[in-house]
Amino acid sequence: KKKFKYSIVVPVYNSEESLEELYIRLEKIFRKLKQSFEIILIDDNSKDNSWKVMNKIYKKNNNVKIIQLMKNFGQDSALMCGFNHAKGDYIITMDDDLQHPPEEILKLINKIKEDYDIVFGVYHKKKHAFFRTFVSNLVMKMFAKVVGIKFAVTSFRIIRKKVITELIKSKNYRININILLSNVTNRIGYVKVKHNKRKHGRTNYTFTMLAKWALNMIFNFTVFPLRLATILGLLFSVFSVLVGVYFLLQYYFNNIIVSGFTSLILSITFFSGII
Repeated sequence: KKKFKYSIVVPVYNSEESLEELYIRLEKIFRKLKQSFEIILIDDNSKDNSWKVMNKIYKKNNNVKIIQLMKNFGQDSALMCGFNHAKGDYIITMDDDLQHPPEEILKLINKIKEDYDIVFGVYHKKKHAFFRTFVSNLVMKMFAKVVGIKFAVTSFRIIRKKVITELIKSKNYRININILLSNVTNRIGYVKVKHNKRKHGRTNYTFTMLAKWALNMIFNFTVFPLRLATILGLLFSVFSVLVGVYFLLQYYFNNIIVSGFTSLILSITFFSGII
C-alpha cells in the first residue's frame, strides 16, 4: 500500500462549485513542499452535483480517494470514515467551501513540528454572518471549557497518525471528533489562521444543526446533565426540609395545627428530590 506524508480529509456537502479550486490549490501547496500527499473526499449525501465533480477529480488524479455515504451522517461521522482510509503520517482536516484557505496549511505543518500531537487553526476573525458567528463561537467556547483548553477549537486541524489510530477504535454512533481527540492526548496546540468569506452558495449549518451538535456534545460527552440533576434534587430536598421545620415551629410556638395534607406534600417533595 502506498504511503503518504500527508492525508487531507475533506467532508463534502453541496459544494460542487468549490471542489475543483480546492484541489488545485492543495496540489500547488504540496508540490511546492515536495511532499507526498493524498486527498480524501467524503460525500455526505449531497443534494447537488458534488459527487460528479468528485469523480471528475478522481479520474484525473491518482492521489485522490472519493467515498459516498448512503445518507447524511454529519461532518464528524464523515471525517471518521475518511480517517479509516487515511495513509499519511499527518492527517489534515478542513472544510470544503474554501473558507479554510489551503495556503494556511503551512502554518499548521510548521506548528505541529513543535512536538504537538494536534494543532488547531484558530481564526483571527470569522467571516460568517453575525448570528452564525455568535452561535458557533458560543458552542466552541463551551466545548473548550468541557475539555479544559484555552482556545476555541475549529475543524481546521492537523493530527499525527498515531492519534488517528487510537481515534478510529471508537465504535460510537454519535461521535464528536474533538472530544475523542482530547481523550487521546493533551499535547494540543493552535496557530492563528485566516478565515475567508464563503465564495459559493450558503452555509449548510442552520441554527437547528448547531443546537443539535451542542446538545449531542453536552448529553453524550459530559457529566453536566448528571450534575444538574444532582443540584436540582438537592435543592428540592433542602426546600422540603426547611418548609417542614417552619411548620414544626409554627405548631410548637404559635399553636397552629398543620393538616396532614401538608406533611404529605412535604414527603412527596423531599423524596422526589432524593430520586
